Amino acid sequence: MNASSLQATILALAGAAALLPGEAEACTPDECAGVDVWHELAPLNATAIPTDGVLVLHGLWYSVVFDSEADWLDAIAIAVTRDGQPIAGSVEAPGIRGVLLWRPAAPLEPGEYAVVGSLDNPEPCGTDLALDFGFSVQAEPSAPLSPPKVDTSAVLSVRGTTTFEDLVCCDGAMPFTAVFDCPSQERVEWGEGFCASRQGFGVLRVDVSLTTDLPPATDALVVREMLVDGEPQGGDFLDMQSVGEGKPFCTAVRLTNLATGEIVESEKTCHGDDPETAAQLGIHAIDPGEELAMHCSESAYTCERNEDGDRWDPATCSPWPADGATGGEPTEGPSSDGSGGESSEGSASGGADDPFGLGCACDSRRPSGPLGALVLLGLGLLRRRRPGAPIIR
Repeated sequence: MNASSLQATILALAGAAALLPGEAEACTPDECAGVDVWHELAPLNATAIPTDGVLVLHGLWYSVVFDSEADWLDAIAIAVTRDGQPIAGSVEAPGIRGVLLWRPAAPLEPGEYAVVGSLDNPEPCGTDLALDFGFSVQAEPSAPLSPPKVDTSAVLSVRGTTTFEDLVCCDGAMPFTAVFDCPSQERVEWGEGFCASRQGFGVLRVDVSLTTDLPPATDALVVREMLVDGEPQGGDFLDMQSVGEGKPFCTAVRLTNLATGEIVESEKTCHGDDPETAAQLGIHAIDPGEELAMHCSESAYTCERNEDGDRWDPATCSPWPADGATGGEPTEGPSSDGSGGESSEGSASGGADDPFGLGCACDSRRPSGPLGALVLLGLGLLRRRRPGAPIIR
């Protein structure tokens, strides 16, 4: 090969490497991985603000370390004018995720206002944001608050836990620890055959819809906050919110006017305290017999872990149930309807079931779009070791 051909080959290989980064390169720690960046900041209530109101700014904020919005007050500058005259005021953080306020020093006069400003993002992780918009002030102050009208609906879901000790398997399944390098994750999986769990974790998800019956200008100032057993869960502006718990609990909704500080609460409603539902919440025994009967063609079994503890040892297996009445026939014991359902945010499930945790030093945001599909495909193609069929003693 002559020199020009060799150089062309090297360049071609370099180009291919650039287009197809290796696994180590794809997960090289990013200098911006632990840096908070605002991608957007825009007004929520520019259409109409009461004379005693505040300007509410909502931002799309990517955060790894979850610092407070108050840490950004020195990085944002806002100038408000009316007919070219400056209006005194200051920016503050009300303690709501992604929300900043501009509070005037005195009540506002009805009319049109102009806003210019900027938010300085850290370099080189983000670009500075420019603010340039107007807002209108109506002729009335905020309307008084009254407790919201609240409707609730509850859904119970039970997911089987996937630990070596909880599983019952059939048709050659041998659970093992699958390790994913980035994001760092371990979970119990199996290749051939089928496994069901003898232990479940039940979560009760309660969806809450509320109505305030407030004028739009006041309503835009009002934060809705779920209270679970009296504990606040973080404010939002949505009229539909959800919460999930692995135990019976009571909910209420708190309304807060960000401008005046006025607070009202709805009556509380309690969920999951009936005996049938309460018995299925949190960690509890479930009967895998029905699942095994549906999916197994041979007898079910359990096994002990090997010496390394990272997989079942096929030499230490026993029939399930212990009396040998296997073959997937259901056994006596507590049952669960709703197994395999999704658990809601705030529950204690998830963890090993979510391959996109926050444990990796690279960008921990869940991938989406075509790139996300490729990542999911890559996870599905991870090589798995498949041990041989078990020895049933």
